[in-house]
Amino acid sequence: MRALGEKESAALETPVAEIMTRKVVSCSRHDKLVDLMQRMTDGKFRHLPVIEDGRLIGIVSIGDAVESRLEELEQESDTLREYIHRRADHKYD
Repeated sequence: MRALGEKESAALETPVAEIMTRKVVSCSRHDKLVDLMQRMTDGKFRHLPVIEDGRLIGIVSIGDAVESRLEELEQESDTLREYIHRRADHKYD
């Protein structure tokens, strides 16, 4: 995408070797979501290859990471609401 922005349609005729990322940052399936998001932010990239035993097993996008984090936050919020509701109910027993 960067190459298209810089070279416009000429990028389509450019060899991949000239525009590819050479130092690929990756992760494993065991890495924490917050760490992946930080790597993506620091490196200013939107996709992170997931490597296991030297092989590509998947790709995590920033959209995947954000969606997962939002689901976590929603679950935490629901748990807190339930806790507060239960405490309030017991307070009046």
